[in-house]
Amino acid sequence: MLLAIILILIPLIAAGLCFVSGKKIAPIVGLFGTMLSFFYFLYMLTVYNVRHELMYNTFFNWIPEIKGIFHVGIDGYSIIPLLLTQLVMLFSLLYALNSNSNKPASYFGLLLLTQAFLNGFFIAQNPITFYLFFELALIPIYFLVLNWGGAERKKAVFKFFIYTIFGSLLLLAAIIYIHSAIGANQLLSWKEFYFQKFPMHVQLYLLVAFFIAFGIKSPLFPLHTWQANLYSNSDKPTVIILAALMSKMGVFGLLRFVYPVMPAINVYQPTIITICIIGILYGALMAWRQTDMNKLLAYSSLSHIGLIAASIFVMNVQSIEGAMFQMFIHGLCVTGLFVVVGILESKSNSSNINDTSGLARIEPRFASYFFIITLASIGLPLTAGFIGEFYMLYGLSIDNILYSLFAGISVILGAVYMFRFYQSVMFGKLKNESLQSSSAINLNTEYILAIIALLVIIFGFFPGMWIDFAAFSFLEYSEYLPN
Repeated sequence: MLLAIILILIPLIAAGLCFVSGKKIAPIVGLFGTMLSFFYFLYMLTVYNVRHELMYNTFFNWIPEIKGIFHVGIDGYSIIPLLLTQLVMLFSLLYALNSNSNKPASYFGLLLLTQAFLNGFFIAQNPITFYLFFELALIPIYFLVLNWGGAERKKAVFKFFIYTIFGSLLLLAAIIYIHSAIGANQLLSWKEFYFQKFPMHVQLYLLVAFFIAFGIKSPLFPLHTWQANLYSNSDKPTVIILAALMSKMGVFGLLRFVYPVMPAINVYQPTIITICIIGILYGALMAWRQTDMNKLLAYSSLSHIGLIAASIFVMNVQSIEGAMFQMFIHGLCVTGLFVVVGILESKSNSSNINDTSGLARIEPRFASYFFIITLASIGLPLTAGFIGEFYMLYGLSIDNILYSLFAGISVILGAVYMFRFYQSVMFGKLKNESLQSSSAINLNTEYILAIIALLVIIFGFFPGMWIDFAAFSFLEYSEYLPN
């Protein structure tokens, strides 16, 4: 019998084994647990029927006094972020297994805990279960950055912690209010939650709480100020999780919670979309200015996530198809790009773009992988990045052509700063002769880059199945949207 909760239990058990294993055994246990979770999910996917709406359910009375029900299962919205989670966690573990890494057993235990909680987050089927994993996912990330981050890690992780706790308290307050207003029996599943109608002034308060809580987690402008420093001061396996998965928690949360407040969103849509577009352009312009590779990718992510959020707030079938697909593709691309940055930093001992150049001549395979991922990141046609951006911009244009025009400027800016990044480090004169001393990529990182490069091409040519998942998911809940 297939159950979604097993996606939580596999990495959770593997994490426990990592904590009690020795330093040499823990990486093997961690990699095995991540691979087992990945293949179990693939098997579930082969027998999943999107028309059945919700499958592989587990629910029980978690907090009897308030009728708090623990409910997990897989619906159409869960599929794409779950696939992304299994892939990214596998890549993160592979990167952590680099021959020059010297991580203790607890490091791999924390990575597996993160995977367990992320899986739980994406399969949560009511607000209470959602909030449980929304909070739990923060804990291992906090310790990963605090113990294995950069020189300013304490300052960066403290700021991140304060921001996310504030957002979490707002989300908790909103859920408690909803629980008290409509009763626990109406919060057993998302559909029962979406069926509820709130007065307009209540919707406005809830919308503000949801926007701040999920805007911090994503992050969205202007709630992003923790992001660049945290990305710069996290080790690469951790920043891969932050950029590829934790950022998707925010926009996925918006997708789960916007239905009951869509009337308020429709009233205030010009203001909301304007904030998103300002964030899109601000992120792109800030990325253009950066010389630090980590901060460039941080601001680039701010721009991309802003476009995904704007598409969710528009809430039509094309925008949701694009947003869901782009969540997946952005996660893959940013994973590959941070692996690239990690390789460049290990070669030059610097994160400054200007300290590395001329690598294309001595590392042609590395240059090829980097180029393909860069093309997907900027949305070149025939790469997967183009599909998501096209659907999102088209969905925005259905509501207002100006939304699409202004948001589309970020595509041009993205090409400018990404090609500048690529040209600076790959071409020109070799500044440091020591870069020739050893190969830039080892077997683990080459596997990661080759697989990501292959996936962004395959999904660029054959996006249909994943677009259909998003479309069916939208139609599943479309009856709860206002006319």
